[in-house]
Amino acid sequence: MTTNATPAYGTLFKMGDGEVSETFTTIAEVGDFEAPDIELETVDATSHDSAGWEESIATILKGNDPSFDINWIPSDGTHDETTGVLYSILNRVKKNFQIVLPNAAKTFAFAAYVTKFTPKQPVKDKLSAGITMKITGPITVS
Repeated sequence: MTTNATPAYGTLFKMGDGEVSETFTTIAEVGDFEAPDIELETVDATSHDSAGWEESIATILKGNDPSFDINWIPSDGTHDETTGVLYSILNRVKKNFQIVLPNAAKTFAFAAYVTKFTPKQPVKDKLSAGITMKITGPITVS
């Protein structure tokens, strides 16, 4: 049997510009990352009528926070303090993001705040930065 697995290489992490007719630009030099988890919260609804078994009900969906590393290029427009992820955290700006899987298989779209920007300058390695986000609102999959 032949596999139908799809390589992850070529997945794009895009950031919206916030305009009315929003344009998404690929964030440059993103390394490994995972699309945000979609998690269903539940609460215990067990009662004396539950026939001796625990029962739960579904409450809200939440998106767990994505994080990733970039090969940090301080002058790049998707990284810098003027329009990039560094701008987003310094100005407390909620932005729209998209994760586009290869071959247009699926797109995950969500709004998020950049909550952490961790620049790294090791002597024997490349300039990089860690990015952490906080999703707010729904994640759509199309």
